[in-house]
Amino acid sequence: MMLKPYLIFDFDGTLVQSKKLAIQLFNELSESYGGRKISNQDIAYLSGLSIPDRLRSLNVPLRKLPALVIEGKREYKKAAVHLQPVEGIRDVLFSLKKNGYSFGILSSNTSENIQQFLDLNEFPSFDFIHSATNLFGKHKAITSMARKLQIHRSRMLYVGDEQRDVQACKKIGVKIAAVTWGFDSATLLAAAKPDFLCDSPEEFAGLFQTISL
Repeated sequence: MMLKPYLIFDFDGTLVQSKKLAIQLFNELSESYGGRKISNQDIAYLSGLSIPDRLRSLNVPLRKLPALVIEGKREYKKAAVHLQPVEGIRDVLFSLKKNGYSFGILSSNTSENIQQFLDLNEFPSFDFIHSATNLFGKHKAITSMARKLQIHRSRMLYVGDEQRDVQACKKIGVKIAAVTWGFDSATLLAAAKPDFLCDSPEEFAGLFQTISL
């Protein structure tokens, strides 16, 4: 009998269309942290860079990133009411829930911001929401979460939209479905060699016709 994986979703870019808001907030805050603004012409180029390279391109010192992220999250909360779900993802989640899959959220966003969005957009209930504040320590957050839930890492499937998601999962032996509709380009994601690469929520849903962990 095929066993169902426990699904762990990233939030920003994976479940919610937050790329435009992230760019807007960065542009509003960047000068205070020594950075430059992102132009429309920059977006495709930046999506193909790792986070450290992205920050260098935007002249943001790595040491100032934590403060920038904290202020950005505070402003994000005010704008969350205007965000929209990724088209089609809510139907996929309802279908997965109906078919007996368990799923949660692991994100660097705050639990309060995430829950507000889920409630406003009438998402199906998640088994948990875990907020991880370390931008470059997601593998540690996944390991801690797996221990808390008493789920072996080999039974998990992480779903994320960034190169760092793929790198974190590969570091600790967690399978990952990388989705190309979020922040990082398909080329950047493919180069990190995820277990699955999905170009649409429908393609992601199709994995569960054959997937076995």
